[in-house]
Amino acid sequence: MAKIYQKSLPAEKNAGFTLIELLVVVLIIGILAAVALPQYEKAVEKSRGAQALSVLHSFMQAYQAYYLANGVYPSSFDQLDIDMKGWTGRERWNASAPEVRSNGEWSLQLLLAHDTTTLYMGRLKGPYKGGGFGYLVANVYGIDNGVILCLERTGNGVVFTKNPGDYCEKLFRASPDAIGSGVRSYHMP
Repeated sequence: MAKIYQKSLPAEKNAGFTLIELLVVVLIIGILAAVALPQYEKAVEKSRGAQALSVLHSFMQAYQAYYLANGVYPSSFDQLDIDMKGWTGRERWNASAPEVRSNGEWSLQLLLAHDTTTLYMGRLKGPYKGGGFGYLVANVYGIDNGVILCLERTGNGVVFTKNPGDYCEKLFRASPDAIGSGVRSYHMP
């Protein structure tokens, strides 16, 4: 029978970690998390914004299809040939838009003014609430029709509380355009 020899360590060289070593490891993990978390938050919001732009694009296409079929723009989402499943709420991102649908996170709105028609998609909740997008469908002057803008609300609805440009400039690389009534607008690249 073979004997197995085990070498035992003296008590003073017991394998383990000291409290200082554990604290250093925890500190390093904390620093890495503090650096990574804001970047992760931005990446998630950029993804949500891209998804919102995709939904807005679908509504823009349905809106234009209605115009081509009928010769006038629709005044209600109910007139569009698009599935509104999940968009049953009435939370407003822009307080003055009469036609609104929301899904709890985003508000989709149609604003018919005397000289312009705009579709809005605005963030209702989360760290970037008050940010959103606008699609200028038509205006009587023919200026900027079909342009998508990144928007940060300053009043008249869900207000963007972060620093100006944190949503549009930093996340979507949009360039500043103008400050209007209740909103800062940025041209999308």
